[in-house]
Amino acid sequence: MKLLRQHAKIFAAFMAVSFFLGLTSATPQVNGVSTDPAFISAGDEVTLSVNMRETDYPDKDWDEDMTLKAQLEPGNKLAREHSIITDDRDRSIGFLYPEGVWNQNYEVKFNSDAPTGSYEYRVAIQYLDDGEPVKIENEDGSSNVTYIEYFEVDVDKKGVELTSTVESTEPVNLRPGNNYADTKVRITNSGNKPVENIELNPDTPEMIRPAYSKDERFFIGKLNPGESSSFDMSINLDEEIDSGRHVIDLDTVYEDTDSNEYNQVLETPIRVEGRPDLELKSVDNSMAAGASSELRVMIENTGDHTAESVTARALLEREQPFSLDTRSDYIGDIESGETAEAVMEVSTDRTATLKDHEIKIQMRATGDSEEGDRSVYTFTEHQEVTLEGRTQSSLIYVGLVGALVALAGAIYWRKRGSDKGGDTDESDA
Repeated sequence: MKLLRQHAKIFAAFMAVSFFLGLTSATPQVNGVSTDPAFISAGDEVTLSVNMRETDYPDKDWDEDMTLKAQLEPGNKLAREHSIITDDRDRSIGFLYPEGVWNQNYEVKFNSDAPTGSYEYRVAIQYLDDGEPVKIENEDGSSNVTYIEYFEVDVDKKGVELTSTVESTEPVNLRPGNNYADTKVRITNSGNKPVENIELNPDTPEMIRPAYSKDERFFIGKLNPGESSSFDMSINLDEEIDSGRHVIDLDTVYEDTDSNEYNQVLETPIRVEGRPDLELKSVDNSMAAGASSELRVMIENTGDHTAESVTARALLEREQPFSLDTRSDYIGDIESGETAEAVMEVSTDRTATLKDHEIKIQMRATGDSEEGDRSVYTFTEHQEVTLEGRTQSSLIYVGLVGALVALAGAIYWRKRGSDKGGDTDESDA
């Protein structure tokens, strides 16, 4: 009996060693992967179906207490940064027969902005005995508790994407100072999925304002791949806006048909054309109160285009001590960067306070016809006039002349009276 017990122990030990030797030579392999959908686009939720089999187990025996655990993990930078594994099957799949084929499904969500390319994933495989990992011996003699199998799937297309363009504007050429300029914006579904419940909120840059309300929003119901829809957006352009390219951002929220929500900023470019811009240059205008003088103004075109048919006009307020002998002066064309002079006749009150006064000057011009600009522009600035000294009133001279005439008359009549008196005395005698 004792001998039999010893033989039994030796046999049990032999079987245990044989089992673990067989286990260490086991080689699980991923030998097939399929995806649903078959062609993956950015934004897709994808089922990865992975086939794995055990090919090198030495015999058909398997301890049914042994289980297999296979967890999906990202394998490269694309997979880590642009996809989320929503179901990695981080649990045991139960008993696996030697040379049996095992299939496991994993769920992966690709980001809506995921770039096209090869996304690598890996299956981390462990054999478990009573819930504890069993070491696997590799061909080079090393051992570990996890066996890694890699595979790749391709993202072939960009998925959900909207683009915006400016279809037309009214006026055709937008220029500084345009108010209630209508901009027709076209939204296109440039992805390969239908989208719906599209809400667009304009975010205008400095110098551009919504014409009606800063909280104005626009809505589009549904766009299939390749479809477009347009809406009208009215804007005001500041007088000081630079010519060139400007961008209006459209903060956009929408959904695909699987109710996945997306946030995207659509850049909508507009072009602002140049125009003339007239400014007054500093000129020393000194006058005497009570005199008529020339009011001189120097006008510079600081804009991008020629100012045509330029006219300068003085505008007086009632309480100002001036009157206009010549209200305006026609100058003609002023090219960009050039300066021209306008001259107007102004009379000042003799009783005006001797100090600096400001006269409002309005400049009017038409746009550059060679640039197709038929707009009329007005610019208003102030010209400083200094009153120094005061002229003498002409009434003083009139009074002096009158006094001299009266004096001469008095002398004349006195002399004549004297002459008459002398004649009377002589006759009496």
